[in-house]
Amino acid sequence: MTGYGHASFENDRMSIDVEIKSLNSKFLDISTKLPKEISALENEIKKVLTEKIGRGKVNFMIDISLKNGVGSAAKLNTTLFEHYKKELRATISPNELSDTDLVKEVLRMPDIFDYSDTETDLVDKDQLFDLINQAIKECEKFRAQEGQAAENALGVFAKHIGERLSQIKEKDPERIVAIKERINESLSELAASDKADPNRFEQELIYYIEKLDIAEEIIRLQNHISYFHETLAEKESQGKKLGFISQEMGREINTIGSKANNSDIQKLVVDMKDELEKIKEQVLNVV
Repeated sequence: MTGYGHASFENDRMSIDVEIKSLNSKFLDISTKLPKEISALENEIKKVLTEKIGRGKVNFMIDISLKNGVGSAAKLNTTLFEHYKKELRATISPNELSDTDLVKEVLRMPDIFDYSDTETDLVDKDQLFDLINQAIKECEKFRAQEGQAAENALGVFAKHIGERLSQIKEKDPERIVAIKERINESLSELAASDKADPNRFEQELIYYIEKLDIAEEIIRLQNHISYFHETLAEKESQGKKLGFISQEMGREINTIGSKANNSDIQKLVVDMKDELEKIKEQVLNVV
């Protein structure tokens, strides 16, 4: 589920920023970006995120900036310096890059300095995890607001399906009357025909009526809609269950559509399918 959380800390030595962004996903996928000085804490951080976030594509970042004069006790790594210098000079001639510029480039290379006073020494672990938990809490608050909006939307979509189903129930007797009229016309034709087999016609008639009966599908769909609302109202997250119920609703809607043999009911079925697609899309946002 979509969410965002941020926490920060600053004193006279450093500033720390923690940021969490989460997007919709069926599974939990955590991507972290940490300063190398605290990379050893990555597994512990991911464990906390896994326990509290639950599901979603999560981008997690920590940025640590030292103030001037802090952590500056640095020692040049002469071995690495000479290595970088040799490699650069082997590929770039003095005409293209002067010795002075070459040294500047080498000093920008990674790990060229060894720090005796690093972020690892300066950052308090408990304080860092307090910031992480603050950011997670803010992210969860954001997700809760999104979740309430999703719950409201899902309830409205399911309600619309129920309203269309009530209209189908009202129109079904008219459909039955129309079917009976067609059957009576066929009976009249049968009475006037010497070649028709009355027994065979009766068997076909019973099969035809059973094939077009949608009473059971209406009852089952009503039950699925009620169960959907009950599940939606539960305190614990039920994203997967809501997905399964919506699948069952879809089966009954499709069956009603295939059996209806009535243009007005077919239109209502199309409307129900449209609302169901909205449910399926929104359910992806529910953990």
